[in-house]
Amino acid sequence: MIQALLSENYDSLRFHLAIVGIMWLIVAIAMTADLVSGWRKAKERNEARTSYGLRRTVTKFVLYYAMMLFAFMFDCIGMFFYDNPFVTLIAAGFLIFIEGKSILEKAHDKDKRKLNKSLEDLSIILENKEDLIKGVAEVIKHQIEKENEITDKRVSE
Repeated sequence: MIQALLSENYDSLRFHLAIVGIMWLIVAIAMTADLVSGWRKAKERNEARTSYGLRRTVTKFVLYYAMMLFAFMFDCIGMFFYDNPFVTLIAAGFLIFIEGKSILEKAHDKDKRKLNKSLEDLSIILENKEDLIKGVAEVIKHQIEKENEITDKRVSE
């Protein structure tokens, strides 16, 4: 691309920039499809659809397009050695694969992972129940002592 710009070959430059632009657009379409799919899955499972999920999508958008920008920069340098923006094509293909996998992922698989994590947490709590009970007892004792100190100060005043 830099060679095309320097040699004033604007047709070649436009062609390569069109390829890059199309790759960026296809990544945006894949991300939008994943967002719509996730929204639909959450609705089917009666989950709250909050701004947290949308913020994650914005964060993902920023990260994906940072990757695409770096791929474009590699291609700008690499065009001295090869003719087409292959790095951008590979990066776009990788990101589209990730989004496609996310769309095809079954909602109940996500539920299974959440349930397994909850069960693991519960087993850890049960294994350490004595320590947990001691800790709770100490917190209660500390709170009672604090309240007694406050009451003693009020009585002495």
